[in-house]
This record gives sequence, structure tokens and C-alpha cells, in this order.
Amino acid sequence: MLGLVQNSHLGYISQQLLPLGLRVTRQHTIPDGQIIADVLAEALDRADFILITGGLGPTSDDITRQLVATQCQAPLELHPEILQKIQTYFAKRQITPPDSVNLQALIPKGAQVLENKHGTAPGFILLYQNKHIVCLPGPPSELYPMFETQVLPMIKKLNPQSAVLLCRTFRVYGMGESEVQQRLETRLLALGSVEIGYCARSREVDLRLITTDTVLLEACSQLVQATLGDSIYGQDEGSMESVVVKLAADQQRLLATAESCTGGLVAHRLTNIPGSSAVFHSGWVTYSNDAKIRDLNVSPQTLESHGAVSAQTASEMALGALEKSGANLAVALTGIAGPEGGTESKPVGTLFLALAEKHADGKISCKTEEKRLVPSREIFKLMASQAALDLFRRALLGASKL
Repeated sequence: MLGLVQNSHLGYISQQLLPLGLRVTRQHTIPDGQIIADVLAEALDRADFILITGGLGPTSDDITRQLVATQCQAPLELHPEILQKIQTYFAKRQITPPDSVNLQALIPKGAQVLENKHGTAPGFILLYQNKHIVCLPGPPSELYPMFETQVLPMIKKLNPQSAVLLCRTFRVYGMGESEVQQRLETRLLALGSVEIGYCARSREVDLRLITTDTVLLEACSQLVQATLGDSIYGQDEGSMESVVVKLAADQQRLLATAESCTGGLVAHRLTNIPGSSAVFHSGWVTYSNDAKIRDLNVSPQTLESHGAVSAQTASEMALGALEKSGANLAVALTGIAGPEGGTESKPVGTLFLALAEKHADGKISCKTEEKRLVPSREIFKLMASQAALDLFRRALLGASKL
């Protein structure tokens, strides 16, 4: 609640429930304290299934189990088998734990224990007033496997007749949500009962379609693809970098990067993808002018005449990376991430990109682009890296259509 930890539980749990035809109707993010019991009491009045995450550990602020037990009039009981597992867990690691870890062996009377194979705090399911209360530990490495192996099967049994919700998300680059809506929504709704949602980011939008009709979903998907074409870079969870790696691997082409303002972020994103070693050859982070001259053969005269942040410098960076790496494609970025350094002609947020390509006939081409991005350092770097990856993607798509 201090803003130091991002809550990722809602997104994960919602994604797990959607294929079952179920949705989270309300989420409360609350601090440790009596408010846990207050929110639980409110939830019991309106919900049949309540999921609580966090607060099952051994420290003084882990009071979920006690408050749930009190609210449901189910006194805590010591489970010797859980206590033994906790002690064994630490003994295998040759650690002498504090006595407080034994508190995790206390479970509300009548509750079903959920085994935690990745930690010491078990979860539990308590049936109270015909309502199912599920308590799980907070760390994702523990919560996720417990939810998938023990909680989801129970939910399926409770809701065997739920209509399956089909969801497809198109990831669109270079458009805003208003443009996507204007081009598609009326035509999509004319096809049938489909729920349409938009999630906007800088120069991107996720278009989400939800329905129970397989045929309708396919018809809507065909319309979206025909209308937006190459602006769609992926579906569902596909990232721009995963698309680039797959395209390059399919074509057996090598990639190189030359980065200034992004500090290696493009290379980092590419190498996060399994299989990238087959397509990513080299990367340079040439933050200073000296590095651009020394490592990428950027001309001192170019830097003096046009500046480090210019189309000319970006072009020479890309050509230098292409030549030195022997790759088929090289992308270069140089810009002003801020908060200082901008001028009237090149304000903070200015980005120059270049893509150098060695073609099958041996000829080399290079094209440049100029963009104005959000003048906030971290957002700028992320947007710039996405723009560079899109340059790779479109070049690879163009080659695949030849």
C-alpha cells in the first residue's frame, strides 16, 4: 500500500478464470490490519467465492489467518503434519529458523489445507455460510502453482456448466484506440454479439474481443486482420521482440543493434527471448561521441555538422553495426531522453532511428525515421526500443512477402 510493490495478482487470477467463463467482479487492495476482517465481512454479503492472497507468513504483520478464523468463528488449530514439513524445509537447507515460523502450521478449524511445495506457508479453503473462502500466500512463485493445481480444479467442479468465454487480443502498433475503434467497432458489432475492449499505451493499443461463439470470433478476427494488416504485431501475449526473433529465425537472418539513448534496451529485450542466440549477432551501446567514432566508424564531421542526435548519425551508426557484425539487418537509435538536453529544433523526446539492410544481391540500403516521443526518460526508452523492434519487424515482414 506504500506503492513500493506492484500488485500483479489481479491480472494473473483474472486470466486464469476467464477461460472458465468467470470474471473477478471486485478487488480490494488493503493493508495488513483489522480492515481484512471488515472487507471479508462485506464480501460475504455479496460473493459466493472469495480469494484472499497474502498475510500467511510468520511475521507480526501476517494476520490474515487469525482474522479469517475470528470472522468465520473457526478457531485456529495446530496441524502437526504441516509443522513437520516446515521443520523439514529448513533442516534440508541447514537453517535454524525462528520459532515464529511455526505459526504457519495454524489453520482455521474445518478448513481444507492447500499444500505449498515452493514455500513454508500453506493455504487453506474454508467453507462458511455456504461461501468458499480461499487463502493463499502472496509470493507469486508460491501462489501461482497452488492456484493452478489446487484451486482451479475446485472452481471447475463448483461451476461445471459455465459457458466458456473465448478471448482474443490483437496487439496494434502505430495507432491510437480512437482510430482503431473508428475503423472497426461498428463493423464488428454488425457481425454479432461480441464484447470489444481497448487498452491504450503510447502509440499502441490492445484490441480485445470476447464471445462464447467460436464462429463469430473467427469472423471478427478476420475482419480485424484485414482492416489493420501489418499494424497488428501480435496476438494475445505475443511481444514485439518475440515476433522479431521468430521472423528472423524463420528467415535465418542475423540482427545487430547500435544504441545510444536506449542504453542497450533493444538488445536486452531481444535476448530475453528463447532462441535469440540464433538470430542476434552483436550489439553496441555507444553513448558517447568517442564511442560512436571508435566502435561504429561514425564520422567526426557528421557529429560536428549534424550532432549526435540526427538522422545522419543514426544512419552511420546502423551502417557501422551492419558492417562490423556481418548481420543482415542493423538498427540504430540516438535521441534525447531528458530531462535536460533538448533544444528548440530537437526538444526532449526527439528520437532518430535508422535501419541498415544487406540484401540478397549484396546491396546495402539504409533508411531513417524521426519521432517525437514522451519526454519522460523511462517511457522514452521503452517507446524508442519498441519503435526499433518494429523497424526490424516490418523489414522482416517485407522480406517474407518477396
